[in-house]
Amino acid sequence: MIFNQIFSNNFTFKEAVIFLLIITFVFFVSLTVHEFSHSLAAYKMGDLTPKLKGRLTLNPFKHLDMGGFLCFLFFGIGWAKPVAINPLNFKKYKTGMRIVSVAGVLSNVLLGLICAILYAILAATVGFASAGMLIVQQILIEFMIVNSYLAVFNFLPIYPLDGFNFVSSFLKPDNKFISYSLKNGLKIVLVVLLVSLLIEMFFGIDIVGMLFSSIYNWVYRPIANLGV
Repeated sequence: MIFNQIFSNNFTFKEAVIFLLIITFVFFVSLTVHEFSHSLAAYKMGDLTPKLKGRLTLNPFKHLDMGGFLCFLFFGIGWAKPVAINPLNFKKYKTGMRIVSVAGVLSNVLLGLICAILYAILAATVGFASAGMLIVQQILIEFMIVNSYLAVFNFLPIYPLDGFNFVSSFLKPDNKFISYSLKNGLKIVLVVLLVSLLIEMFFGIDIVGMLFSSIYNWVYRPIANLGV
């Protein structure tokens, strides 16, 4: 998806390098905030595991997963190293599971919202006419898009995504949905992403983009345009 954007927009070498630097920066920051939010939520709920594992930090290299980063470059969706938690340490098991599950998604929603508001303020005041401000504009746009993708993708009720943990916290452990998803969830996610990539390559239809950019299209962009 990222490389497809570069080729479809006929970027020069300099423009492609700048775009890759921007998208890498945005990806690292967004996923770092996402994983840190999981860690912080678990810690606040009584589990010291993330802190002991060194994940209660905003250092992106503590959360980086190269496979997830490469997947992001090709599919537009990626991941970081999962945060290890022990739900048995939670003050309230089910409440803790739900809060930890949604913490990452909510952090992405909030980060995108902050960027949308900042975009509107800058557009209404200093504008984006200069070369430096054009880069700032692109950074803010990518933050809104990437965090829309991460929020929607991670809230899908499919293992190993956050949405699965949230939904399963309402179900009994022997539920058929849980057992099936634990066994096949990752395969389903990878197959869907691969099929989506092939459809985009051969038919020019970006299914992933249409679904996962929903928050960007319906929330962030309208707010950002208030300053235009």
